Amino acid sequence: MSSIEEMKNNAKFLIETLPGKEVPGSVRINVRYKNLVNFAKCFGITDPKYIGPEEEGIIACHAYANAYTIKGLYSLVPGAKIVKDGEERMLVKNPRLFLHTGNIYNWEGCVDVKPGDKLTVTAKWGKLWLVEANMMLFAELITTIKNQNNELVCNVVVTAGIRKGGY
Repeated sequence: MSSIEEMKNNAKFLIETLPGKEVPGSVRINVRYKNLVNFAKCFGITDPKYIGPEEEGIIACHAYANAYTIKGLYSLVPGAKIVKDGEERMLVKNPRLFLHTGNIYNWEGCVDVKPGDKLTVTAKWGKLWLVEANMMLFAELITTIKNQNNELVCNVVVTAGIRKGGY
């Protein structure tokens, strides 16, 4: 089987197998006051509710979701394994070919992130598709982030790409 045929075969298998399945594991993130403030400042945010003194009860700006979303993505997916034809292998064969390509955020019904929060990131597979022109495989990860009280902090649809030869 040629490498192109093998990639198409692998892509077809992943497209048919992964949607709706949980990505194994979770990622824990400790939210620190200094990180929240520095993140807001890097975007030029000056609102005291995001950069004020810790004792005044600051919250994370919504852009901070990038910090925990990306950490979750790069911690969960490159280590994920699949079983194909009775053999277990890494989903991402070459982590250098794994890319973050976009996020869609939803804060409906969510609570604010605060210093001291301990966030847990989990994900399940959404839609997968292959762009045959360049053999790039795209995957949606339906990501859920909750705090230490099991309160929803953010829902994110993360799109990742695996370049030719990486799946």
